Amino acid sequence: MRDMREIVKKGYEEGDYYKFYRLSERMDEYPLEKSNVDRLTALLPNGARILDLGCGSGIPFDKYLADQGFQITAVDFVQKHIDMARESVPNATFIQEDIAEVDFSTGSFDAVLSLYTIFHIPRQEHRDLLLSIRRILRDGGLMLVTMGTFHEDENEIGDFIGSEMAWSSYSLEENLRMVEESGFKILHWEEEGEKGLPEHHLWILAQKE
Repeated sequence: MRDMREIVKKGYEEGDYYKFYRLSERMDEYPLEKSNVDRLTALLPNGARILDLGCGSGIPFDKYLADQGFQITAVDFVQKHIDMARESVPNATFIQEDIAEVDFSTGSFDAVLSLYTIFHIPRQEHRDLLLSIRRILRDGGLMLVTMGTFHEDENEIGDFIGSEMAWSSYSLEENLRMVEESGFKILHWEEEGEKGLPEHHLWILAQKE
């Protein structure tokens, strides 16, 4: 079996994702994204510590949050992404590392977000990642994630903006249950996109119990 991480990393390094997506720094370009991020920030104190796992270029999410005065630490394993993010959001801290391997102290953050990222690691690791997020959140800390909505394993390889890409996910119902079983209370969830299409995502805002 080909290594899923290498496919994803090479896909983002060599593909033209930013030629087609995330050309604007404006959050209101995608209203559902903005409403969910705003739902998170409304529950946070001023200057809260936020960790972004799978930050991409830092646009628009990290810039939007940093401009509001939040303390942003962000992780991505693609060097091109980190270089772009550091230039776009100089008032944040960016780390090149695998989101499943990066280590932070217990209770380090008030909130963790991971958007359009979790389904790029093998689904067998998703529960462990959620447990890791829970550990590094403070008591009552918040998590905002996007997950998949149907079964895909790491053999799901396809074309993505001129490069190969890989996805791995459980169903919508299984993902909701996994979040709760990992020690979170779900505060809000909704679906993005049309059912049956590849760009159909599950948004979850949850609180550490």
